[in-house]
Amino acid sequence: MFRKLSLLLVCVSLVIAFVAPAAAQDEPVTLVEGDLGNAVQLYGAVVTDGISYNILNQGCESLLRFTGEATSVGPSLAESYEGNEDATEWTFHLRQDVTFQDGTPFNADAVIFNFEAWRFTTNPLHFESQVYEYYATFFNGFDDESLITDIEKIDDYTVKFYLSAPYGPMLNALATSMFQIHSPAALEQYGENYGTPEVGYVCTGPYKFVEWSTDERVVLDLWDGYWGEVEGNVERIIFLTIPDPAARFLALQAGEVDFVSTLDPEQAAIVKDSDTLQLLVAPGLQTFYLGFNYRIKEFNDIRVREAISLAMDRQIYVETFFPPDTAYVATTFLPANMWGFNPDVPAPEYNPDKAIELLAEAGFPDGLSEVNVLGLNEDGTCCTEEIVDTIPLTLYWQPVSRGYNPDGEGAGQAMAADLARIGVNVTLDNGGDWATYLDMRRNGNLLGLFQLGWGADNGDPDNFSGYFFADCNNARESYFNFPEICDLLTQAKALPMQEQREPLYQEADALLAETFGRLTIAHADGLAALSGRVKNWFLAPLGGNLVRYAVIE
Repeated sequence: MFRKLSLLLVCVSLVIAFVAPAAAQDEPVTLVEGDLGNAVQLYGAVVTDGISYNILNQGCESLLRFTGEATSVGPSLAESYEGNEDATEWTFHLRQDVTFQDGTPFNADAVIFNFEAWRFTTNPLHFESQVYEYYATFFNGFDDESLITDIEKIDDYTVKFYLSAPYGPMLNALATSMFQIHSPAALEQYGENYGTPEVGYVCTGPYKFVEWSTDERVVLDLWDGYWGEVEGNVERIIFLTIPDPAARFLALQAGEVDFVSTLDPEQAAIVKDSDTLQLLVAPGLQTFYLGFNYRIKEFNDIRVREAISLAMDRQIYVETFFPPDTAYVATTFLPANMWGFNPDVPAPEYNPDKAIELLAEAGFPDGLSEVNVLGLNEDGTCCTEEIVDTIPLTLYWQPVSRGYNPDGEGAGQAMAADLARIGVNVTLDNGGDWATYLDMRRNGNLLGLFQLGWGADNGDPDNFSGYFFADCNNARESYFNFPEICDLLTQAKALPMQEQREPLYQEADALLAETFGRLTIAHADGLAALSGRVKNWFLAPLGGNLVRYAVIE
């Protein structure tokens, strides 16, 4: 599905059309990023993909933000904030004299307008066709189930959030891109089309939306009405869609692209030795994993899951698909540099002979090539005892390069080869494209084994383990249903203090490893390449690579 090197010619022509030398008269100073795919939608409340958020982060802002290169929280659209003693009430004092890019004033009404659109399923701007996954996950659900029970307007520039229970990650959650505040006027005007290529976004940040041509580019321009300071000199940002990794890297080497965010080992070595390119590295808060869909009857047997884990030579995957010294085998879901990590969980074992024995014990002495699909209950939960289909065992590989999984197809082929050695024969599939893959995952339709991964949104372990496993038996997580793990993670996020929460995350990660409920593969550093002409830009652990700081010489 990837376009090959001919795409580079398209990219070059696009850049010629949109980018002039920085020194040219009357032309904007332009930074060009090479993206591996299209954004899904430019409305943070309804997406989960990094491409969309990278674009949104240039022009949209939340109440709080992550500061500098760390994961600490500081002011943004809220100048200051305070909570009550049991952390169930939070008051935010908003910046004054801030407007949205369409001239609509930013105030308490705008904050409440956005949160009510996300919180209430009966709100006219809460559309059935859109999935507000982060709100449901962070705040326990919608309507009466929502952890946020009310948002009170104290005055035009003060809002007070009321929670039904303490929520340890509250401030970190409000600093994420998912809860950026968008123009109420634009949301009302465009409705369900808001965030699409025809509309883009309307926010309060320094870069405004100009154009989105699917499969080609997104263009943002510096907005002269921005309330804050833009420390750099970039006046235009172009995000070029270049799915083919080789074409994307050639565009970087040719000077037609200033930045690419994924590199294979050979490309990283070239950048490291280059006099004209810069290698950027950020401490890794990423996890690459292999998931089981629990509608597959055979995956409900721990012996089958353990056998598949034993077949995986994770060290070879790390050495083959990641640049040297940028990744390591994952023992737990949480990375080792995140609080809540459990250092006592042993490394996963590689033992194909033991895997073959376990498969035989589970009733598959001749291996496994086809699997049985179980039916769903009337309420959509998994599963009935009825077998509704028998299908080839499929291993879904990611159709895009990600920092935690630079080569989904290559990793898929390596996994398939390892599984074949124990008699497990899989069909490889990529779902078609990234948006389709994510939609299949969200609806529980990756019926087999599937590659996915995660990068931290807010530096809190609830955003890792809690995001995936606190809510048992939902389609989004392929009907993962280990109640003891779910209960531990639900308890953890309801505690206000880190020292109370940390042992629960450690216990949950140990149980996940013991049950082989999901197979962690690797943790990776953030890695990117940057043109030597760009200064004062860094990779932040949470992906806050803001162009507003960049200086093009």
